[in-house]
Amino acid sequence: MKWAIYRIHYGIDYLKNSIKSIEKDFDKIFIFYSEKPWIIKDKIKYKNQYINFPKNPEKVKDYIIQNFNSSKFIIENYECNTPFNQFGNLFELAKKKLNILPLKVLFMEPDMIFGSNQLNILNKELNLKFWINSLICRQIETWKYDNIKKNKYTYRIKLRKRRTGAVLWKINPKKPVIETEFSGAPQDKIKNFSTFINILNMGFSINKETMLYKHLLALAAYESINESEPDEYWYENKWLNWNEKVIDLDISKGSQSTIKEAFKYEIPYKFYQFLK
Repeated sequence: MKWAIYRIHYGIDYLKNSIKSIEKDFDKIFIFYSEKPWIIKDKIKYKNQYINFPKNPEKVKDYIIQNFNSSKFIIENYECNTPFNQFGNLFELAKKKLNILPLKVLFMEPDMIFGSNQLNILNKELNLKFWINSLICRQIETWKYDNIKKNKYTYRIKLRKRRTGAVLWKINPKKPVIETEFSGAPQDKIKNFSTFINILNMGFSINKETMLYKHLLALAAYESINESEPDEYWYENKWLNWNEKVIDLDISKGSQSTIKEAFKYEIPYKFYQFLK
């Protein structure tokens, strides 16, 4: 028995593609959606003025219910006030829902896409590395992929080697508890990354309304979770009006040069088949 667990508040653009890329490898797929962001404020400082807290431009609940209605899917509402150990808590809810333990569980975000056979390789790698409980996938992050034209030629940024992607866990039946950080990675200082698997991430390729919402939430939340302050002007200057000459693309103020540029990229067929 193997499970996949998604969490989603926004980002339905690639959810079908993501699920299509993993569906055959899992017995149950949980989709936990939240209708409210984990942090809400009256006002957000944006471009030297205070604006009202934004509304989610997506109807996530309706979309999920309409598109994922087979017996393989379990859809539940889940609201929280912190992303810390969110996946660990979702795993506990999944256990209570089915009253069984899986052998493995995959923690996924809706913008992540596996290539064909990658999960099989990841599963074997985790089995061979018997001394660890989880493996983290690194990510190939596309930049402004055109989801309407669906051309395999696009742009990407350089590989960020410590950036957490999907995480596959094996479950210890004697201690079936998972504790995660803000992502699906363990809270331990030592993080075990897969030697072989880099998945595709579409987080910089979502629609412009959702990207603005995502950007505003980052501005609202960064102090609460001790993250770097976002550049208020990133959305317009670096992403919305981007062209090949625009550089220093990281959202974090003072660290923009850590993503120097986006460069041309041909999406391999192992991923592209799930985007078409």
